[in-house]
Amino acid sequence: MAMGRIGLAVLALLACAPALAQEGGSGAEPAPQLGPPAAQDTIFWYPAPSRCTYFTPEARAAFRFDDPQTWRFAFLVMRETKAENPAERGYVMVDGVLRELEKVRSGADGAQANVTVWRSAGEPRVNVNMTMRETGRTAEAVSLAGTMTLIRGEGRKEIAVEGNCTG
Repeated sequence: MAMGRIGLAVLALLACAPALAQEGGSGAEPAPQLGPPAAQDTIFWYPAPSRCTYFTPEARAAFRFDDPQTWRFAFLVMRETKAENPAERGYVMVDGVLRELEKVRSGADGAQANVTVWRSAGEPRVNVNMTMRETGRTAEAVSLAGTMTLIRGEGRKEIAVEGNCTG
C-alpha cells in the first residue's frame, strides 16, 4: 500500500514538472520572457471613483452611464483626496490582474501631445505610456484621445484610447 502512495506522489510530481520548468522553478531552464500584455484586458469597476477614465473606442461607444455592465476601462487614474500634495495612481488590467502604477513623469512631446509615463511597483514590471491630445473641454472635464502603450519586458502593445479627466 505504501508503495502505491509513493508511486502516486511521483506521478503527481512528474505531471507538475513541465509547469515548474516553465516558471523557472526547476532551475534547469530560465523563465520565459514575458511578452506584451493582452490588449483585450479591461477594468470592470463600478462605480469608478476616478479622476480620469480611459476606454478603447469600442468600449467608449458601448458605455452607458446608467448601465454598470458597460463600465469597462482600459486605464484609470485616481488621486488621493486627503493629502496636502495628492499623489495620483494609475490602474491597468494586465493578464487578468489589476495593477497599480505610480506616475513617473508627464510633459509635452515634440508634437505637443501630453505624454505621461506610469510604472508598476511589483514584478513583473509593467510600464504604461499615455500619449494624449485634448479633444474638448467643459467646465467640469477635459476630453482626451490618443494611445496607451503597454510595456512589459521587451514586449510592447499600443492601444487607441479615449477618455476624460475632471478637476
